[in-house]
Amino acid sequence: MNPLLVQAPILAMLLTLLGSFLCVLLGMFAGRRSVELLSGVLTAATILLSSLALINVYLLDGPYVYFMGGWPPPVGIPYVIDRFSAPLSLVVSVIFFATMVYSVRYLEKDRDVKWYYSLRFLMQTGMYGLLFTGDMFHIFVMLELMGLSAILLVPFRKEVKASVEAGIKYGIYDILAITIYYLSTAMIFGMFGSMTIAEISAKLGGYVSPFSGGIFADPSALPVIVALIVWSFAIGAAIVPQHFWLPDAHSMAPSSISAILSGLLVQVNIAVLARILFDGFAAGSLPGSAVGLQLLVILGIASSVVGAAFMLVQSDIKRLIAYSTITNLGLITIGLGVGTPLGVSAAYLHIINHAFVKASLFMIAGVFIHATGSREIGALRGISKALPGTSLLYTLGTLAAIGFPPLSMFWSKLLLLLSVLSAGGVYPYLVLPMVVSIVFESIAQIRLLAIIYSGEKRAVNCRPSLPVILSIGIMISIIVVTGLMPNLLFEFGRLAAEDLLNVSGYVDLVLKSLNYTAP
Repeated sequence: MNPLLVQAPILAMLLTLLGSFLCVLLGMFAGRRSVELLSGVLTAATILLSSLALINVYLLDGPYVYFMGGWPPPVGIPYVIDRFSAPLSLVVSVIFFATMVYSVRYLEKDRDVKWYYSLRFLMQTGMYGLLFTGDMFHIFVMLELMGLSAILLVPFRKEVKASVEAGIKYGIYDILAITIYYLSTAMIFGMFGSMTIAEISAKLGGYVSPFSGGIFADPSALPVIVALIVWSFAIGAAIVPQHFWLPDAHSMAPSSISAILSGLLVQVNIAVLARILFDGFAAGSLPGSAVGLQLLVILGIASSVVGAAFMLVQSDIKRLIAYSTITNLGLITIGLGVGTPLGVSAAYLHIINHAFVKASLFMIAGVFIHATGSREIGALRGISKALPGTSLLYTLGTLAAIGFPPLSMFWSKLLLLLSVLSAGGVYPYLVLPMVVSIVFESIAQIRLLAIIYSGEKRAVNCRPSLPVILSIGIMISIIVVTGLMPNLLFEFGRLAAEDLLNVSGYVDLVLKSLNYTAP
């Protein structure tokens, strides 16, 4: 194995952690431009490192485990780099880079931006850690890192009272989610004597660890543990009925942060939950943990319908986009809850597609708000004649959001519908609420487009700069190009689902890397 390729995802994580400290130091002694330059260089470097990790996993060495510090569990922390985590880390890197370029002009009138870029790097570090880690307690640490950064970034413009209120509301919900998760980890350690996801799964199959032994308690408590974990991540991912923090936080944060929150943060929560349920608790095969998938289906139906229904009555463009996020998170959780290879593959693709679409829509919404001085949808009447290029980009993003062929989200939505139809049992009946939510979202989004393209040309306060347009153009280009290559999308989704659902393969990968006898 090439050492650089093996350590590339770890170096990306360490670079962002280092960048967080350097941003503050440079901001204090060298000024704003040096902070922006450093942020640009480091976020570009993370794209390169994430790409190297992807190449290594797909074309060279295949999935592998990296033990932080060289220490094996239960002392050390295994980082699993496979076909589920590696593509998502690249998505994180690309969106952070695009929003960084966007932020330079978007925040040009804001002060103390060193803290803004520092907290962004901390959030990025937390996301990498969550995607790669194979340790339940390390997930808790990374949730704290990602969540604290987000809590402080939502009210970055602290002179706006509503932003501060939204940040406080988000902070309360985030603390509640992390507390519930912490409680579940205490129960896990009491039952299994280990926090390593692979060991937990192995012990459920009768494995006895040379360090931590076997199961210490009656596994009848497993459904309670699984339910607590689903509850905690449902809050973090704003799944109905734990969604109340999201519309305020995503709409009141700076648009560059809204793009990250809606495009990445909530979806990283879903990805981590999928890893825990399938690879930690074998939710697809063990009756005691199957309650997790059942909860995902129920909550997913509620989220998809409720989110879409609320979209119909929104007058604020960012709140409309925020409720669209709730809707699509519902569709993702339905796919995961079905638990079939097709359902998991479709959900995985929808996570990636939705990340780019939602990030781009929030970024363009920020341009519209700067240009008009208003967040009201009615104020956008005639904006297409004043900002035709930006309006075209928004149109492409909106068409992707509603699943217009052949844009990227069309394929993942189609696969989600096919996954419930092919699952058998009561699952085909889920098509009805899913179609209803898609129709409601389409009505709300098309109504917004109609307003943008109607009326006389309106006056604007400013026009987007070239870096802003390029950063948005990167995102829209990815949406269009990937939509034109559905076979490539399907293959990425299939391989990700294969790695996620191959529980024995995940356990073997971690335990054999430790020279343990795998079960």
